[in-house]
Amino acid sequence: MVEVHKVSGAAFDGNVYLILDERPILVDAGMMAAPTLRNIKKLIDPQKIEMIVLTHCHHDHSGAAPELKAATGARLLLSEKEVGAVGDDLASVAYLFGQQAPHYEVDQTLKEGMVLDIGEWKLEVMETPGHSQGSLCLYEPRAKVLFSGDTVFPDGNIGRTDMYGGSTPDLVASIERLTGLDVEIMYPGHMEITGRDVKRQIEMSLRFAKSVL
Repeated sequence: MVEVHKVSGAAFDGNVYLILDERPILVDAGMMAAPTLRNIKKLIDPQKIEMIVLTHCHHDHSGAAPELKAATGARLLLSEKEVGAVGDDLASVAYLFGQQAPHYEVDQTLKEGMVLDIGEWKLEVMETPGHSQGSLCLYEPRAKVLFSGDTVFPDGNIGRTDMYGGSTPDLVASIERLTGLDVEIMYPGHMEITGRDVKRQIEMSLRFAKSVL
C-alpha cells in the first residue's frame, strides 16, 4: 500500500511530500533541509529515495534541493521550461525570502504526458503554467490523487500570478484542465492536504481565477 507523508511545510515553506512506494520519491524540496531530513529519517533511510520531483523552481519549493539531493543521492527532476531558471534569484523568487537561489544539477527534465512509474503508482506529469512558466502537477488516476503544486489550493485558493513567469490567463486554462480530473485527495504545495469534495474545491479555484482576469 502506498503511503504519503508530509515531511515539511512550516511557516512560509512549501510542503514536501514523501511518497513511499516501491521507488520512494519526494515531491518538492522546500527551503529547509535539516527538519525535512529529520522527518524523513523517522520513516525511511534517506538513501532509499530515488527521485526528487520539483513542481516548480520557486525558492520555497526548491531551496533545499541541493542539500536533499546530496543527502539522498536521488535524481532531481524539473520541468524542461524551468531548467534555465535554476540559480536565478528573479525567476526563483529567492529575493522574496531574502536569500540567493542555489545552483543544482537537474538530472531529468519533465514535460506534459510523461509518466513516473514508482511502483503501484504511475504519476502522470501535467504542465500547468500560470503560477510560474513551468509549473507542474502530478496525477495518479487510479488512486485519484493530485499533487497540485502552487496551481490550486484547498477552499478555492489559487497560486499567485504576479511574480516572474506568472500569467493569470495561463492559470485559468490550467485549472480548467484540472476540473476534468477525478480527484479524491489533493496534496497542495501549501496549506493542508484535503480529501473533502476536491472536485468542487478545484471548481471554486477556477471561479476565483476567472474573477481576477
